[in-house]
Amino acid sequence: MKKTIRSLLLLSAVVCVTPAYANYFSNPAQGVNLNIGSAPNPTPADLRRGAVVEERSAPYADSIPASPPAFVPVFDAPAPLPAFAANEPAPSRIEAPAPEQVTRQFILFFDFDKSRMTTEAERIVADAVTTAKNTGRARISIVGHTDTVGSMRYNQALSERRAMAVKAEMVRFGMNAGDISISGRGFSDPLVPTGLGIREPENRRAVIDLDYNLTAELTPQIH
Repeated sequence: MKKTIRSLLLLSAVVCVTPAYANYFSNPAQGVNLNIGSAPNPTPADLRRGAVVEERSAPYADSIPASPPAFVPVFDAPAPLPAFAANEPAPSRIEAPAPEQVTRQFILFFDFDKSRMTTEAERIVADAVTTAKNTGRARISIVGHTDTVGSMRYNQALSERRAMAVKAEMVRFGMNAGDISISGRGFSDPLVPTGLGIREPENRRAVIDLDYNLTAELTPQIH
């Protein structure tokens, strides 16, 4: 009898402590499997209606989609303005063209032991006459030279004949004979220094020097 009463008391304690629907924490027939501590637990009436128990806890923070960052327009910085000089440079002066240089000396050459003019020598004499006429009145001097072959006396006479031949040619081209002076130096003033008895073509020559009566503007350009 005492054992029966003890069993009834234990059964009553279990019924008072545990709700009638505690068996429904795990009910495969209803598709429910709740962890202890979830709140609230479904009631038996909810389970009979097949109600879906929604989790009322706050969702995880990382499940919330992040809002896109605000668009901030970027503008290129304006290009710096060019710096201007305080004072503009003064325009350069336009220089007048330099006066044309005037040739003063003309050199012509002779064949060995000859005073007769060659074709090239005649052309040079013609150029000298043209220059003298285009530049105004001029005093003209002609100096004859020889190489070192022969005696000093013979070469002195030969150099004078060469100077005379050049003067005659200039007079033929229209120059006044009174404005032309001549002289000979034999082989005492060679263009190319050599020993005695050397045939040097550049020493067999005559030099026409135009001593111009020019204005001050033209005088520095004479060479």
